[in-house]
Amino acid sequence: MKEEARSSVPRRMAMLVALAVVAVLSLGLLAACGSNGSGSSGGGGAAATDETTMTTKTLVKTAANELALVDWDVTDADSPLTISSDDPKYAEYVEDLSKLTGYNIESLTMQVSITTVQGAEIGATHEFTYENTYTVDSLEAVVDSKTITYKDGDFK
Repeated sequence: MKEEARSSVPRRMAMLVALAVVAVLSLGLLAACGSNGSGSSGGGGAAATDETTMTTKTLVKTAANELALVDWDVTDADSPLTISSDDPKYAEYVEDLSKLTGYNIESLTMQVSITTVQGAEIGATHEFTYENTYTVDSLEAVVDSKTITYKDGDFK
């Protein structure tokens, strides 16, 4: 099991780099989309809402992508899982989110559903691998001194 964890470190790092690139590109696309209506009159209130919406979308999408890379000892029996910036177990995860998004995440609490699926059989040991799929059900955070909230389905 430790051998598998060690061999997956380069793979995990490559995936983190890929996710970082996707997050940066997504931020650029979101910023480009948000700038289309900035010259219209009466858009002052809408611009603030759009910035908050873009921040929320970026944080939720990055959080969901980063969840695919975590190696916590959880299964679907632990669902729903509460991830909080106040819990030392998740401090590194929240710090990674802050680095990937470029946001100052002052606090974060999110509810995550876990679905555990059986993966491939390891030929030598005849053991099966198990992988978790995570869904962000809700998120509340203070990001760059702004409160943001998300509930599953807000962006569908």
